[in-house]
Amino acid sequence: MTGFGDGRPDMNDAEIVAKVREEHIRLGEITAALCNALNRAPHCNPDAWLSEVRERFEHFRAHLIHRIALEELGGFLQVVTKREPALSGDVENLRRDHERLIERTGMTMQRLRALPAKTPQSLRDARVMVEMALAKVRYHEQAENLLVSQVFNQDTGGEN
Repeated sequence: MTGFGDGRPDMNDAEIVAKVREEHIRLGEITAALCNALNRAPHCNPDAWLSEVRERFEHFRAHLIHRIALEELGGFLQVVTKREPALSGDVENLRRDHERLIERTGMTMQRLRALPAKTPQSLRDARVMVEMALAKVRYHEQAENLLVSQVFNQDTGGEN
């Protein structure tokens, strides 16, 4: 197995899990910065607000893609299926959802770039688009967390 992006050719399961955990925390920080930008009042300087939201969403999207790649190419999903082969169908569903998340956040980014900055409707649209994208990612993360919890509980003999 090859480690993702860090030049380390044989990461063990614990290292893979730790790397994904670090990336999850970083994505949470980026998401918080995006939410803070969304919550600032755009009426003072709508151009600057929309520009910041676009920039922060683009950063969020890039990091989301990075984390998805780490999960898929870095070995995290393989760790899950290796520990619990019966969950391979659930893992495959997550993989398909990863594709949809990348596609949807890409479409959201395109739509954000196309919005004219001067109109109140554009500012409302930007907020709604980003909030919807974040909600879809949160839903996906909840499904991932449940799957990981299930594997952990089975590893430790806990109940599901």
